[in-house]
Amino acid sequence: MRYRADISGLRALAVIPVVLFHANPALAPGGYVGVDVFFVISGYLITSVIAADLGKGGFSLARFYDRRVRRILPAYALMALVTTLAALVLLPPALLMGYGDQLKAASTFLANRYFLSVTSYFGPAAEEQPLLHTWSLAIEEQFYLFWPLLLVALAHPRLKRLAPYVVFALIAASLFVATRNAVLRPAPAFFNFTGRVWELLLGGALALGLLPRLKRPLVAEALAAAGVVLILAAVALFDRHTLFPGASTLVPTVGALFVLWAGEEGRATRAGRLLSLAPLAFIGLISYSLYLWHWPILVFLRLMTGPHLSPAEVAGAVAAAVAMAAFSWRFVEAPFRRAGFATLRTELRSIGLGLGALAALVGVGAILSLTHGLPGRASARALEAERAAADAWKATDLCLLGPNQSMPPAACRFGDRAPGAPQIALWGDSLANHHAPALDEIARRMGFGLVQVTKAGCSARLPEGEGAAPRTAEARVCDDFRAAALKAILDDPAVRVVVVGGNWDAGGTLEEALASLAAAVRQITASGRGVVLMAPTVAFASGGGRCVARRRFMGLDDDGCAMPAAEAAARSDGVEAALAALAEGAPLVRVVLPRLRFCDASACRPLIDGQVAMTDGGHLNVAGALALEDEIGAAIASLLPALPAR
Repeated sequence: MRYRADISGLRALAVIPVVLFHANPALAPGGYVGVDVFFVISGYLITSVIAADLGKGGFSLARFYDRRVRRILPAYALMALVTTLAALVLLPPALLMGYGDQLKAASTFLANRYFLSVTSYFGPAAEEQPLLHTWSLAIEEQFYLFWPLLLVALAHPRLKRLAPYVVFALIAASLFVATRNAVLRPAPAFFNFTGRVWELLLGGALALGLLPRLKRPLVAEALAAAGVVLILAAVALFDRHTLFPGASTLVPTVGALFVLWAGEEGRATRAGRLLSLAPLAFIGLISYSLYLWHWPILVFLRLMTGPHLSPAEVAGAVAAAVAMAAFSWRFVEAPFRRAGFATLRTELRSIGLGLGALAALVGVGAILSLTHGLPGRASARALEAERAAADAWKATDLCLLGPNQSMPPAACRFGDRAPGAPQIALWGDSLANHHAPALDEIARRMGFGLVQVTKAGCSARLPEGEGAAPRTAEARVCDDFRAAALKAILDDPAVRVVVVGGNWDAGGTLEEALASLAAAVRQITASGRGVVLMAPTVAFASGGGRCVARRRFMGLDDDGCAMPAAEAAARSDGVEAALAALAEGAPLVRVVLPRLRFCDASACRPLIDGQVAMTDGGHLNVAGALALEDEIGAAIASLLPALPAR
């Protein structure tokens, strides 16, 4: 199809917000919508090419995939190769092993499925996954597998009249799935093909001529201007809290559709001429490579310097990404574009070479994964830090409930197993679970059993109930868990002390969460049981224990993982003060503040007595939990004389 400079500018309007959002969300709070703009553009361009070939009676799957291979794979292969070399130098074994899995998934265009599978409470952080951005490439490539075949079928004379109904039905169904999942299942909503395909189909519908032609120039002008405004509004007004993707995605995608629509048939609108300006058109030309390069550069920079980049670091990273993208476009993308006539044999050879390159990358990924990240690259000190960061409570997989689970298994009992032994109950989320190693030791020493009732992402408090705001399916499961956990504790006469932990600052408001916790504590103490409230640890944005492992692997000091003590205190003040208020004047309530063990007068570190004490940025490892054994044991011991006799 004829080159349109306004589409290059539209690509720039998509990629610039994505890069800025990933560099610093404050620069473009809704910059993530750029990916959705890309989807609409891609659907439009690819469908235009297929429709043109079908119209001439010359469509060939071999030619189509030859074009896709030449357009997508060379730039991707270069990025993947360089990123792999950087990963070999910068990533410790555990992260390199995970990188191997990323490389396999990205090179088979299943990255969206892979990253959905590792999106969990204890999964790797986004900043630890250099190929995370390839999820969107996977969506597009999956689209290219079924869409040409469907268009060929719909081009049959007997089926051609059904095309509008089929396309719009698919758009409606996919948009419904996306909107439903955005409320009920946010992670699948983000990564699943079924909830994203409507965005590509939106552009495809325009390319197929399923939307009316614009006959009046003023209408085209209005649509183009409105399209740009819609995209910019989404970039500026959306943020991490916007219910997305789903119906809200219509704002940027319809904006992209309007711009594409207005520029059809060679029309030049004012907005189109603005998008066609040379700087924007150039960024648009290199946008694919810029998208490929920007994320690995930001990931590796953050791994070396910390999660919060300075303005100079942001500028440097963006400049490096633009430079690499320009190089890739000039010397990799452009030379591989096919010009002139091609035979079936040369097309098949091109496809074969592309598949061979992908197979080689999959093989490299398999080696990195199967060798456990080549641990021979790491020093003994780095390996020890990595082992310590991975040393979590032995029963976490069994006793810390995951999604869709509301009742703990009966096997989650520890401490003294003697029949008739009094019980300590551990209730809460993962910030309760990580205290289990210490409580297991305390319970054994004091002649108590330990029953664990914990669920990831579900802090200890009363059920929230339905409110005005939409709730995820998991929020409802969490409510069921809270109700069942509290009932199980109150119904068990052997339970004498309840140790409560939670991240009450996650979701909703802290004030509401702590008020609900206070009501639950009153129910427990009214039943004659004691309560020990465990405040959260320090929340290390650096990654805590993982940060120490990374920095020791790179030969850097541990101070890069630290947080100023004043900052940690300020972040913790609200929760710690509220917990202290709950204990004030309550003879059956005690409070333990783990933060104090991590901080001196100037800084807090994910270490206790020089040893790695955390698995990540907020959870204790076994050594960290045991380091708090004396404080927790003293709190429990001080409660026992005040408990009513039974």
